Amino acid sequence: MVEINVEDEDEDEDQDEEHYCYHERYDYRKSSVSGTRGLHRLATGKTYSLELPEASGRLILGTNKGWLVTLGRDLQISLLHPLLRQDIPLPHMGTFLHQHYARSPISPEDASEEFILRVAMSCKLHPSKNNGMYSSNPIVMAIYGARRYLAYARLTDKVWTEVFFPIMAPFIEDIACYKGKFYALNGRGDLFVCDIDDNSETQGRAKGTKIFSRPTDLDIGINYDNSRTYLVESEFGFWLVVREFKAKYFKAPHRARVKYRTCNFTLWKMELKYSDHPSELPSCTCIPENNLGDQALFIGRATCLSLPSSQYIRPNCIYFTDDNLDLSYHIGGGHDMGIFNMETHTIEPFFQGKSIHPISPPLWYI
Repeated sequence: MVEINVEDEDEDEDQDEEHYCYHERYDYRKSSVSGTRGLHRLATGKTYSLELPEASGRLILGTNKGWLVTLGRDLQISLLHPLLRQDIPLPHMGTFLHQHYARSPISPEDASEEFILRVAMSCKLHPSKNNGMYSSNPIVMAIYGARRYLAYARLTDKVWTEVFFPIMAPFIEDIACYKGKFYALNGRGDLFVCDIDDNSETQGRAKGTKIFSRPTDLDIGINYDNSRTYLVESEFGFWLVVREFKAKYFKAPHRARVKYRTCNFTLWKMELKYSDHPSELPSCTCIPENNLGDQALFIGRATCLSLPSSQYIRPNCIYFTDDNLDLSYHIGGGHDMGIFNMETHTIEPFFQGKSIHPISPPLWYI
């Protein structure tokens, strides 16, 4: 299912609105998120309303393994299960090591909408009715800050623990937990494995080590302005997906408005080879692919994943939602959604309605 906004929308300003979005600067203090969320089910094509007061006024940063990660203007981060209505606090936003914001000067409250880019969890979390105890204590990993740093926390932690990289500003694009390890991809196409030491004497010394550097002759289509990269975990492999946009900026000189839409995807399989010694890092090679077989990928602001095809899920396709969040602009994401066919390179819609919001665009809930 895809989580959408169910608030009333104004009529489109022109015919391009189906494919493009107009962005203008807006006042963060006037942005709002209601406690009523919409769920659009792919199997039936129907949209359902869900009353979720726990998420009222809060930004949903992403979804992973049945849980939502939310952040409010009180700077409190939480795990929320929308069906079980359970809310678990995570460390405060103010406990991240780097408090650099994309725009300055700006208060932490106003920066909260753009502070955390993406989150991922290490394992499923099964709620227990016994004194609030849980079946596991997963690691929650987050990309945050203007320079896209990486940090993690467990349910019992009071602060976020930094993951250190050999470069000062890692600019991490995406993260995924694959076969028990976290992997991070930066904007250059380099892949890092995150080493998290559970030894109580060395905690707080987590590091990211590069295991793959994109060769200069390997064209994977990464362009800082017109593309976005994703890591997708799958039982059939580990994927690097590059999403390409067409974008048009106008109203010079400040480029205050922009039109954009997804036009293409390219796919690469990350072949990881593991040593017999747990202390040794895996090696990685990158192989171009053009066929997903019976699988379909789901990408967007939620943690990306793959599912086998079914009566309602098309094989060899990429289902995508709009996560091109430039929060310095207004009206926001939600228009750029669809199904990309890897064989025909065509895009079809899966949602016929409209769900546009400056800070809370649609995302997958699987």
